[in-house]
Amino acid sequence: MAFDEVRYEQEVIRPMRGKHGRISDNDLVRVYAYEPGTSADALQAHLRKLRTYWNQRASGPDNRARVCKQLLAADEELRRRLGAQLNDPAWWERLAQKTAQAAQESIKQLADDLVRAYGAIGQVTREQLAVVAERYPALKQPDVDEACRQAAIQVVDTVELPQQSGLDRVAYRELRDKLRELGALTIVHLLHPGLDRPFTLVRGFSVPGGPALALSPEVLRERRSAAEKEADSSSVRARKRALGVLDSGLKQGADLPTVALFQVVELCAAERAKGIADVLLVRLAADLGLAPEDARLLVASLPTGVDVASNDAAEVRVLLADGQLRAAQQALAALPDSDPERAAVEQAVQRQLDELRRLAQGAETALRERREEEAERLLREAVRIAADDRDLAARLNRLPPPPPRDAALVATGTQVRVSWRPPNTALPDLRYLVIRVEGRAPTGPDDGTRVGETAATSVTEPSVVAAREVHYGVFAAASGGTWSRPALVVGRVVPPVGDVRLRTRADEIAASWHAHPDLVAVRVCRQRSRPPADVRDGLAVPSGRTSFVDREIDEGAEYFYGVVAVYHDERHREVAAPMTVVSASPRAAGQPVEGLTAVPEESFDGGVARVRLTWPVRFAQVRIRSAPELPGWAPGKVVPVADMERYGQEVVGAQVADGDLMVLDADVPLGPRVYVPFTLGGTGAVVGRGVELGLTEPVGQLRARRTGTRAVLTWVWPADVRLAEVAWAVPGTATDVRRVSRAQYVDGDGCVVKVGPAGGTATVRGVSIGPTGESLSPPASVTVSGSAVRLAYTVKRPPGFRDRLSRRRVVEVRTDQDCADVDLTIVVAPGLAMPVRVEPGMTSFAFTRLRFTREVPMLLSFEVSAAIRRPYWIRCFVVRPATVTLVDPPVANMKVA
Repeated sequence: MAFDEVRYEQEVIRPMRGKHGRISDNDLVRVYAYEPGTSADALQAHLRKLRTYWNQRASGPDNRARVCKQLLAADEELRRRLGAQLNDPAWWERLAQKTAQAAQESIKQLADDLVRAYGAIGQVTREQLAVVAERYPALKQPDVDEACRQAAIQVVDTVELPQQSGLDRVAYRELRDKLRELGALTIVHLLHPGLDRPFTLVRGFSVPGGPALALSPEVLRERRSAAEKEADSSSVRARKRALGVLDSGLKQGADLPTVALFQVVELCAAERAKGIADVLLVRLAADLGLAPEDARLLVASLPTGVDVASNDAAEVRVLLADGQLRAAQQALAALPDSDPERAAVEQAVQRQLDELRRLAQGAETALRERREEEAERLLREAVRIAADDRDLAARLNRLPPPPPRDAALVATGTQVRVSWRPPNTALPDLRYLVIRVEGRAPTGPDDGTRVGETAATSVTEPSVVAAREVHYGVFAAASGGTWSRPALVVGRVVPPVGDVRLRTRADEIAASWHAHPDLVAVRVCRQRSRPPADVRDGLAVPSGRTSFVDREIDEGAEYFYGVVAVYHDERHREVAAPMTVVSASPRAAGQPVEGLTAVPEESFDGGVARVRLTWPVRFAQVRIRSAPELPGWAPGKVVPVADMERYGQEVVGAQVADGDLMVLDADVPLGPRVYVPFTLGGTGAVVGRGVELGLTEPVGQLRARRTGTRAVLTWVWPADVRLAEVAWAVPGTATDVRRVSRAQYVDGDGCVVKVGPAGGTATVRGVSIGPTGESLSPPASVTVSGSAVRLAYTVKRPPGFRDRLSRRRVVEVRTDQDCADVDLTIVVAPGLAMPVRVEPGMTSFAFTRLRFTREVPMLLSFEVSAAIRRPYWIRCFVVRPATVTLVDPPVANMKVA
């Protein structure tokens, strides 16, 4: 018989590790690796090899040495006890028969043990079977398998079960409550209310005999759509809310089969924690709808670390920590009076109720005093404490925001453009209403002429009465909320003449223009070779309302005309508009314009933007043409006027002299554009040097959704924009600039930035790439507030016997984040009532511009006046910033009785 070391180590040495005690006679055949039918010579050779192996391994460094030493000692004892019989094949044959008979008895005994332990559920896991089989070392794997067959016990492989639902804790708790209202055991019964057959969940959801049934987002959407069409009732509302929680969870990465399986795992794990037997757990899983085999497999695989619901008092604390004050009140009401923790959690709930009342009253006061930003801050703090208070949330949504900021008025021709900046508020979906009143400020959203309502930050009124004082009020409101106080701006629109056109001949210069309907008169003056400084500088030229003809000219000379529109104000006084200067040179050759500049101004809605063009005023009659590409003519080229007019489009607007420059403000299409000046002379149009400018439509509805230390930026992409430039500016650090393609934005569901305690401002510009290069849109910005800093403190006496008898006290302060510029005030207030704020006349100690390092204590020392008698309170208050949340110590630490 050949001795196989590898097989011997697997079948004998390894199973004996960790075993203690004497080797029995029934185990000798296995230990000596005897095979029936071995001859005497082969037996002696086998024993020599076996003992050589034991001796070699007994001196080794690994854990085989201990087993081999044990076998050598047992072998010496057998040789003394048996002598020559140990070398007799007949003796080994009798021992093998006896061992086989003992193995059969062991198989039966193992089968009996399996029936007693696992017969109720009819299955055992491989891990459980291995533990039981260790008591029968003489049995080989086929013998163990035979014992399972005799016991009618199925051996199964365990599966990994979820230890969490995948939903947010608060969301899962709400889902569980809504299912209880509906009487639904799991979400399987919520999504398939008519299901009356067992189903599987452990290895995936399926319904024997119902292959079309599924737990999928499509089924969830169908159920939500059907629920929306049902008549309103308490059960319908509960069903809608449960389906809504699941839908929100799916968007955050949850999985419906995992949620359903966890519900069963959670219930079974909670019962096992009470000591319930597995057979009853299998029945519980089956009662929840699982098929019998699936129920048995689930119980066999049940983990021990499932996140099951805690006790009732802990549930109240969790609800308070999650900002679910109303739910915490309900959970407290269900807490028995005999619960040893009831008094503590009742105090915790009452503290939150007191804080909620203080915040709500403070918001009312701030609103009456027209401090809308403070009112919003206090209400948001209140919602953080009681996020489940629908009335409070509705009150926040109805809160009027602060008025818009920096309202401004710009008049161009007959148009008036009112612009503003959004108010300092976190209220979403702001819209704006612009009201105009002549001669006084509007007092409310219904007082005056409605100019427009928009979600943008500007509106344009195409025409207003000229030369009259007009007041504009800009009101803001969130969706469904009330209008804010107005941001006021006042102005007087005095439009110059527009679209002045000159026609030259050898003996005359004719001009025509567009005039405002309220025009009273037009005054024209002329200067030779230079622009007039004002309407009195130069020769007066007779003029009508819309034109003049000047024949007192010399051929080849250059003439400048100042055209001034005149209006009457509300007192019938004359008001002159800015002078429009034009020039002409009869039959004189034009000069190419040098020094043209193009500067973008503010964007309009509707795919157009505003640009300001300027060039030296010394050039004669100039027209600006715009096109996507440069013309084929070099600067200085003289081309026929007809050819000029076939290039691009003319930039329309009033040319107004401003010192040494001519200024033209015009609305132009978005995108990359080239602006080329042409000088009109007697022989044609002279091509000037063009400039390039790209204008891109800005992104819309920029929002920042904050989650912990991350903020997701979202915006509405303009139709033709495929790239955005995102700048994330954090105070005190370098600005992070990145570019995000539209495909990256869609795949990532927005753009993510990291948010620290200081917060930051995100600025997004659209980027367009055209034949002349890149174009950047005007910026859209949104500010993300910093993460809240939690500050905790403890009141202590100073160390040392001497100081401990003094009235000096020390407040030890810790924070969970690094922060700076924190102002604290410590109040010492006598009486039985704990102080709730810093009030005039209180004894207080101010500590300003404190800088904290995370978890590093700061000691603030002060002395209590001898005039203050017990009882009195020592309490801290954060004066600023608003992002710091103060956590009080226990009452006994603050109160000195």
